[in-house]
Amino acid sequence: MNVLKRKYLTFKKMDFFDFYNLAHVTCSKIKTRWIYGMTFGRIGKGAWIKKPEQIFGASRLNIGAGVRIERGAILYAVKYYAGKDYTGTIEIGKKTFANKHFNATSAFGIHIGDEVVFGPNVFLTDFDHGYEDIRMARLETDLVSKGPISIGDRCWLGANVFVGSGVSLGEYCVVAANSVVTKSFPAFSVIAGSPAKVVKRYDPEQRSWVKVNNKI
Repeated sequence: MNVLKRKYLTFKKMDFFDFYNLAHVTCSKIKTRWIYGMTFGRIGKGAWIKKPEQIFGASRLNIGAGVRIERGAILYAVKYYAGKDYTGTIEIGKKTFANKHFNATSAFGIHIGDEVVFGPNVFLTDFDHGYEDIRMARLETDLVSKGPISIGDRCWLGANVFVGSGVSLGEYCVVAANSVVTKSFPAFSVIAGSPAKVVKRYDPEQRSWVKVNNKI
């Protein structure tokens, strides 16, 4: 079956809401190319962002080809805060998908690989507000960090996941919904909990995901 015939058959099966969503995606592609494309550091071919909640530090945002970001996203690269300059950057690899209300806030660096999938309400931030000096207002303290965040290729982060500073996830990691990730994990890990821990690992010999015994 050739491409045109396949597209025609798909078109015939579409209902009202399919057309409605297609119109929104088309408008998002146009806006992404001609508005974000002129202000972001880089926007790849075919990428789209639907009605973001907030964009800050656009020149430090680099979006790969085919990236799809649903409504309500916050993409925030911090340039200055409380009288100090920061070097926040956000890099998103090709064909990554972020569901509604995705939040990536960076003062030091967030790198997301290719073909990563984020469920709704995922929050990545590579800093915290300092609290040691009790004489200072919270919004006047320095931003503190354990380091940048790195999410490997083809990871999958479920709904309501939080990822903190200094975290590195190897490729093909799966993070269960509602997990709080405060440390790094190797590739091919399934992690869950608050704080998150490994619950499964991929065994290449068995070609399956094997449970990890966390009992001491």
